Amino acid sequence: MPELVFLSLLWYACGMDFSDLSPAVRPRFVAETSFTLAASDCQSNLKASLPALERLLQEAAGLHAEALGVGIQALQRAGFTWMLGRLALRLHRSPAWREQLRLTTWPSGIRGRLMAERQFVLETEAGERLLEASSEWLCVDMARGRLAKLPESAAQLANAETLAFGLCTAKLPPVPAEEPCGEAVFNVRRAEIDANRHVNNVHYAEWMLETLPEEVFFCGTPRTLDIEFKQAAHLGDTVVSRTYSLGSGRFLHSITSPAGVLLARASTGFSAP
Repeated sequence: MPELVFLSLLWYACGMDFSDLSPAVRPRFVAETSFTLAASDCQSNLKASLPALERLLQEAAGLHAEALGVGIQALQRAGFTWMLGRLALRLHRSPAWREQLRLTTWPSGIRGRLMAERQFVLETEAGERLLEASSEWLCVDMARGRLAKLPESAAQLANAETLAFGLCTAKLPPVPAEEPCGEAVFNVRRAEIDANRHVNNVHYAEWMLETLPEEVFFCGTPRTLDIEFKQAAHLGDTVVSRTYSLGSGRFLHSITSPAGVLLARASTGFSAP
């Protein structure tokens, strides 16, 4: 593991309000970024979309990994890369266009030797908490196309008492055998390919939400997103997005190949506006 490099991010050991927690459970390494929510991150109601929130979390994770000396470019030079395995978020209120926001993230440990865990909190500048999220990341050997074991020193970025929300612990339900309430076919475009030369994780969420009932997409208030990535889609691939209603504003989503190979699945929850 490369030495820790402290760059221009704001670093601190307990700068968030963890007053209700003992010092032992505060994150060891925490990074914070502040920004204004752009119009391009909003839906027609001028509130942040779920894919936009996913993109913001991904960017914060990437910047922080870079500051730790283990960013994607550093890993790729050594023949490895990061891939997102799962992301789960719980949304209390959707941020609005031009709202001043503060996003905080920290590594929260490793599971086994293959999974790195990371947590997020999004707040207003006034301190109102808008969401918390958990994520799981995999290190991949690019030449072999196989998962790589994380070095034991990766555990030094957290300890057993580091604050974690545990949003990725529950198993997602299997894809139902019933007919979906929405279905669409997409062809992978050049604009959807990322630094790993496959579809970026944000576009899977976009494909999924495109098959929601129209009234939910435009009028529903998002509350939860739990998305799990199984296999990568590449330029020129065709993918099939299906959405299944579970009732009470809850939905299950799948992205598959035309032959039925599962690429990603997710659950979402919405409340009435």
